[in-house]
This record gives sequence, C-alpha cells and structure tokens, in this order.
Amino acid sequence: MNATDEAAKEAAKIAKQIDYLARALKAPRIREAATRLGDQARDAGWTHEEYLAAVLDREVSARDASGAQLRIRAAGFGTAKTIEDFVFDSWPRARPSSGSAAGICARAWSSM
Repeated sequence: MNATDEAAKEAAKIAKQIDYLARALKAPRIREAATRLGDQARDAGWTHEEYLAAVLDREVSARDASGAQLRIRAAGFGTAKTIEDFVFDSWPRARPSSGSAAGICARAWSSM
C-alpha cells in the first residue's frame, strides 16, 4: 500500500467519524460544512481553531435561521411581506405621495 492509498483510507475514516459525531450531536450541518471547509482550510492554511470556528459558525447560523423560521411559523404569521408586495389600489389613502412620510419610506425602501 502506498502513501496515497493510506491517506485516502485515513480521510475516509475521519469522514465516517465526523458523520457519526455530527449525528450524535444532532448537528447535520457540521457534517456538510466539515468537508467543504476542510478543503478550503487546507488550501488557505487555516489553523485548527480557525477551521473549527468556521464549521461551528455555519452550524450556529443555520440553527438561528431555522429557529427563526420555526418561531414565525408557530406564531401563525403568514408569509413575509415587503413594501413592494403592498397593493396601494386596495387602500387608496395609503398611496404614498412624493412628500409624505410613507412616500419617502417607500422610495428609501425600494432603493435598498
């Protein structure tokens, strides 16, 4: 067995271990991020700490986003609405004029 075969075998063993540990922690995004960020970390010369921080950051960000969606759904809110979605014809008094606060907000919002 040459060095390349041994390195591939070791990489597969580590991948299985990461998969098991991510499932045990109920953190599936760690499994996904570990492989992608591992290649990036090796190429960029990251330290172990930088790599770990990046993987954990992905997991925390995904959990925060998922938790926010679950809380919105549990609260019974409908879909997210924006000023662009508002139909001013259905409420004529809400139609923003050029000098009104609503008009200024609508222009500022649409320019973002």
